[in-house]
Amino acid sequence: MSGDVRDMGSPVATTPPHARLFGLVNSGLQREEVRYLLVGGMTAVCYLGILAALLAASLPYMIAILIDQAIVFSVAFPVYRRVIFRSRGRWQSDLLRFAGVWSGGFIAGIVATPALVELAGLPPLVAQVIAVAVVAVLTYLGHKFVSFRREPGHPSRTECGIL
Repeated sequence: MSGDVRDMGSPVATTPPHARLFGLVNSGLQREEVRYLLVGGMTAVCYLGILAALLAASLPYMIAILIDQAIVFSVAFPVYRRVIFRSRGRWQSDLLRFAGVWSGGFIAGIVATPALVELAGLPPLVAQVIAVAVVAVLTYLGHKFVSFRREPGHPSRTECGIL
């Protein structure tokens, strides 16, 4: 069939489905927003899991939040820095800016959670889920433009390959 427009030897026709799926996942992971959703989502799930455990241990919710914040902060900084924002600059200055942005989100959560618990009558865990969801959007912008900001051509902010 010399007139057939399909070329069975072309890469499209011979690429197995798993390879196309890997290509799609890989191209998605090149986007900072996708990495933030994945890593930030896992961070939030871990945060809420630790909080649930601390609340189940009958700690007051504000004490549980403080302990949880300290634990998650210590893990989030290096992961956000290298995996999400792929920063390779001076970690000390990144850490100071990260702490500032994280603190802003923490303060927003500390204000929102008691307001939702005490004024709206929500359970502490539900209130924290709502606060985390709202703060996540704001902290992404803070981390992007403050914590891990780099000049466009600065070599410490690279767009390297998949994780």
